[in-house]
Amino acid sequence: MAAAAIRLTRRIAAARALARYRPEEFRPGVAAQSEAELVKAAGDIGTTIFHPVGTCKMVPAGDRMAVVDDRLRVRGVEGLRVADASIMPTITSGNTNAPVIMIAEKAADLIREEGHLRHAA
Repeated sequence: MAAAAIRLTRRIAAARALARYRPEEFRPGVAAQSEAELVKAAGDIGTTIFHPVGTCKMVPAGDRMAVVDDRLRVRGVEGLRVADASIMPTITSGNTNAPVIMIAEKAADLIREEGHLRHAA
């Protein structure tokens, strides 16, 4: 699939309609031609501008894919919470830094709240 994407991009860049812009291939470079070379090149240069999210997603209790509840507690594991980007069910449209700070602040509030409840009992 990655090699096919590079080949398609090359065909588009070589189109007569783009000739006046003289597109030049920098990566992976024209030397990479075989399937193996293109797959390796795609793996070497492929990246995402976003941070991974969703590996411990927080969703409603009825969803079998839910890992944490709405208080950031890991379902089925006593005393463990997750407070990072992995609880986001979907990626944000921007950097994940601010949402993760908010998640951490909320986790701190939840932990403090539960501590107060335990001490009051």
